[in-house]
Amino acid sequence: MTLMDKQRFLVCYDYGMGGLWAFIYARSSEDILGKYPELFIATEQPAWMDENKMADIESRESHDIDGEPFGVLRVVIEERGHD
Repeated sequence: MTLMDKQRFLVCYDYGMGGLWAFIYARSSEDILGKYPELFIATEQPAWMDENKMADIESRESHDIDGEPFGVLRVVIEERGHD
């Protein structure tokens, strides 16, 4: 399955003092929450997030659910060990 076969989801990891935003390409929201239950899946673009911010997030934090985690997803995994 390639990225073209997946949907793009806007997600946020709330770390308590703010949120880290990313896009994840996945088969479904359930696919994301099964692997990263700590994430919030946005159902719409937040009002404060303009097109420039969306493009910035897309360029830095676009993830394939089946790929190697980096950025926001690496933070989520690392934080699991601190619970």
